[in-house]
Order: sequence, then C-alpha cells, then structure tokens
Amino acid sequence: MKTLLTFAISTLFSVTALSAPTDPSRVALVNIQEAIRSTAEGKKAETTLRKEMEDMQKKLQAEGKKIQDAMEDLRKQAMVMDEKTRREKEEAIQGQIMKLREQEAKNQQKFQERDQEISQPIIKRIREIVAAISKEKGYTLVIDGGNVIYAQDKDDITQEVIKRYDSKK
Repeated sequence: MKTLLTFAISTLFSVTALSAPTDPSRVALVNIQEAIRSTAEGKKAETTLRKEMEDMQKKLQAEGKKIQDAMEDLRKQAMVMDEKTRREKEEAIQGQIMKLREQEAKNQQKFQERDQEISQPIIKRIREIVAAISKEKGYTLVIDGGNVIYAQDKDDITQEVIKRYDSKK
C-alpha cells in the first residue's frame, strides 16, 4: 500500500515536471496609439485628419452663423410680422437647425470612417513589426500597454516598433 502511494506521488511529480514549460513566458508591451501617433506616417495621417475635420467644422460654423443671423432677424421683426409669417420663419429655422445637427452627425461618422481608413494600413504594419520583434526576442505574448499600470521599461517595445516602422519606408 505504501509502495503504491509512493509510486503514485512520484508519477504525479514526474508528469508535472514533464508538462512544465522549459522556457518561461516572456511578455512585452507596445502602446499602439503612441506608436501610431509617433511614426512619420502616423503624424502625416493625423495632420491630414485634423485638416479634414477643420474644413468640416468651418462649413458647419458658417451654416450655424446663417441660422443665428436668421434667428436674430426673426427676433427683430417678430413684432411687425403677422402670426403666419412668423410661424413659417420659425419652422424654417427649426428645419435648418435639424439639418445642421444631421450634418454634424454625418461629419462625425465620416471622420471616424476616414480615421479607420487611414489608420488600418499603419496598424497592420505595426502588427507585422511587433510579430517580427516578438520572434526575434522570444516574446510569447505582447499586449497593448496603453492601460497597463506598471511594467519594466525593458518590456516596453514601443520605441523599437516606431524606429523600425520609420526605417522601413
């Protein structure tokens, strides 16, 4: 009985020892957003997006100014207008406000789509670089370090990713 128990325990330890990984897992961090923003191509994309957004905002501001002017005109003339004309102008202004809000929502959606369109090729290339670095350095797991509370600097490969990205144009 004692021999059987000893055999079972030694077998359990042997199986556990054999199934234990020989290499410890190595984890690295990469801050994807920082990498995107810091590469030359990412900076160019950000500038392009900012300009496109500013252009959209200028158009919306011009339309908003027209609405404000129309509201001011209505306020000034409301006392001398008949009820029907005043109501028609109010409805027209409300229609303009609704169109402006719809255009704002469309612009926001366009901006997000454009951001994805510009960012996807950059992200794809960053992932390829991360995979290459991981293979070279033996990392078994690479996580986005954007929300990591603590990690040693040696485990952060963000700067290396940026350097390789910019050197492979």
